[in-house]
Amino acid sequence: MVKTRQILRSPHRPLYQRGPVKLGREDQLCLLLLRSELSPDAERQALELLASPLGWQLVLERARTHEVLPLLYRNLEALGFAGMPEPARAELADAYGNNAIRNVLLAKELARVLAQLGEAGVPVMPLKGAALAESLYGDPALRVSADMDILVPPKYFVEAFRLMVSSGYQSRFTPPPLLELLARYGKDCALVREDRACVYPLQLHCGLVWGGPVERDLLGQIWSEAVRKTFHGVPAFALSADWEFLYLAVHAARHSLTPLKWLVDLDRLCSSGTVDWEKAKEKARRLGWEGAVQSSLATCAALLDTSVPPLFSGPLFPGNDSRPPHSLHVPRRTALQIPREVIFGARLLKSRSQKLRFLAARLFIPTSADCRLLPLPSSLFFLYYPLRPLRVACTVAAWLAQAGVENLRRALRHRTGTD
Repeated sequence: MVKTRQILRSPHRPLYQRGPVKLGREDQLCLLLLRSELSPDAERQALELLASPLGWQLVLERARTHEVLPLLYRNLEALGFAGMPEPARAELADAYGNNAIRNVLLAKELARVLAQLGEAGVPVMPLKGAALAESLYGDPALRVSADMDILVPPKYFVEAFRLMVSSGYQSRFTPPPLLELLARYGKDCALVREDRACVYPLQLHCGLVWGGPVERDLLGQIWSEAVRKTFHGVPAFALSADWEFLYLAVHAARHSLTPLKWLVDLDRLCSSGTVDWEKAKEKARRLGWEGAVQSSLATCAALLDTSVPPLFSGPLFPGNDSRPPHSLHVPRRTALQIPREVIFGARLLKSRSQKLRFLAARLFIPTSADCRLLPLPSSLFFLYYPLRPLRVACTVAAWLAQAGVENLRRALRHRTGTD
């Protein structure tokens, strides 16, 4: 049966920790069926697992949680759905079909958005989602996409936002002063459009990692190396293979390497043969991202048998938890994930001055969450500046209290022998 290799630490409270671990049969099967190719040995192991007693609802729950149901369906289909009961097979087939239909609609809408921005002279590149399904999977039906992500240069952000609103998209609360702040200090903005066929969530990005002034040089490099690419007949830009690799690796690390979908993307990109590993290594070294990238790759190798280039072996991004995993269960997301991601973002920056600028922007610059919490007319927008640090202080106090409660519960479980 499948045993994970020694799994090294992921950035913060990761799902997959250190230590050799034998996972349950359902989790082993999921991991085998997520590989880009099933080797003869992996196929043999999968068939052995399929011939054993399995909790199929648990298998489907794991795949749904990690947003990999379509891949599970495709590989089980290749194995003739051996040992799979009809009710579970029907449920999986329905999920696969629904995802395929939704992805077709999202891809069509994304092409419309790209065309509209391109006609207005706004440089734009699609990220993740439908574009990644097309480039890495070769079949849009094989990847689950929660939304559409597009990146525009910061100086075009306000124009792009207004173009999207004029085409039917809506944002929850974005007064004009906030738009200008988002373009200068922010990273993205959520919009949504709905018609009779589908709901189209759109994430409009002007940054990839931090947003704001600390990312200006990085964005300049990314756009200078962007490649022209056609998406469903519409000309646009795309990340170079090196930058796409680094972005996916850091994105997975930022989100504690969950869901597994991010690691599957990374696994497929690593096996695509398009990444110049020496260039990617040099960029990671220059940015100080080596540890984060190596953490993501180590987990890919451990769980998906990804072939990791020797260039990316070395010290990992330090983690906070060293207990071994015992399942692919994803703990319920808590409010503490937000400060962990902020701290992770700060630690990705190399210089102390950059870290301070990044944290200062998070502390003092109003956000859409502030505006939603206390809606004010544009004439009173200046009040958000003193309210922002006050709200952050209250939120941090709540985070600390929650962390204390979680640590106390963990200590009590440990004392009673249930941990």
